[in-house]
Amino acid sequence: MSTESPEKKSRFRGLARRVAAVAAVFASASAFTLPASAAPAFSDGKFNFVMTGVGSDTTYFAMQDMDDLFNESPGCAMTLPPILPPFTCVTPQPANIVETENYDHEVATEMYPQGSSAGLRMLCVENDGLPGTGVYAYARSSSAPASAPSECKNDPNDKLRYVGWAKDAVTIPRWTGGASDGVTNLTLDQLKQIFLGTPPAGSPPGTIGTCNHNWNEFGGGNAAIRVNGIQTSSGTYSTWQGFLGGDPNTCVAATGGQVLFENNCTPINNLPAVDRQRSIWALSFGKYTTGEANCSPTGTALIGVNGVAPSPTTIQNGTYQFNRTLFNAYRRGGPAWIQGYVGEAGWICKPNALHSKPVGDPNPGQENANVDRNWGVAIDQVITSNGFVKVNPTGNKCVTFDVN
Repeated sequence: MSTESPEKKSRFRGLARRVAAVAAVFASASAFTLPASAAPAFSDGKFNFVMTGVGSDTTYFAMQDMDDLFNESPGCAMTLPPILPPFTCVTPQPANIVETENYDHEVATEMYPQGSSAGLRMLCVENDGLPGTGVYAYARSSSAPASAPSECKNDPNDKLRYVGWAKDAVTIPRWTGGASDGVTNLTLDQLKQIFLGTPPAGSPPGTIGTCNHNWNEFGGGNAAIRVNGIQTSSGTYSTWQGFLGGDPNTCVAATGGQVLFENNCTPINNLPAVDRQRSIWALSFGKYTTGEANCSPTGTALIGVNGVAPSPTTIQNGTYQFNRTLFNAYRRGGPAWIQGYVGEAGWICKPNALHSKPVGDPNPGQENANVDRNWGVAIDQVITSNGFVKVNPTGNKCVTFDVN
């Protein structure tokens, strides 16, 4: 009996895209401590509640891809009507059943992106009793772990764990064909001058900075720089703010720019050529390189920082200084199947050696005749196909941080 039939994949993929609510609260951390031949510790032999992620736009499509992969990954053989209850693992299981993937056939789905901080707030207010409050499994976040939202501090049980599952970077695009064409690199100090209006480093005490800069001050042609900002609920905004040390939207109004929804170049692309070609902005490296940000590769170029260009190599090794980790944050305490998906030892994070692979596959994994692909490698491919970078080249795929 195959556990990976196209019919099952289609049915679960459709269910994941339709469901928009979660009926669960969180469970304390658990790890993969059982032998490789045993089902994961969070498995209970029956389908549990649908897991819904909220928050970041940057990771929205990548997590949708991850959900699709997780939802169609193999697991136990389940009961079928008229046998009741449905969606329960039969006993005993057929020989060679796949125990390393989505054993209980849980379902994960993503809510429309509203920004990292918005997602964290939604995660934390799920039990406040207010009308319309939803229940969510985890929050997608593209900003660094910090003090938890105030909503989380109202309940001593609201402890957040951030699980970093991929790396990205904040990159600086310019629009080609105009005065910016001679600028391939800027220093952090120069970026602070442009985005924050600060005076140059080493200026005499009392020097007042300005938002009005020209590309010719930084090696380009003669045109005023048009600074664009990012909506403040986004993780890209808060990350960029942390890198610059101030509000990156400071100089938007003074230079005639726009505050834009993160990672979408379209409003700048649609400007008259003279305004488009003098523009500067900041956005996700992954979104830029995959084309999801709608930044034409012939109409834009990325500016290096302190002599280092952004690339998968410089992002992973940290030489490009604006690199960041992408997180799923969950509340510590509650049903374990949520952690079994996004947790630090869960399906996304565990080493490839603990996933299943086809017989004869030379890559790490546990051989099983019932699988049609190497599932650990498939997770890696979701990360890279979305323009992101693995957190760790080998071993466990994730890094974790606890807050409050």
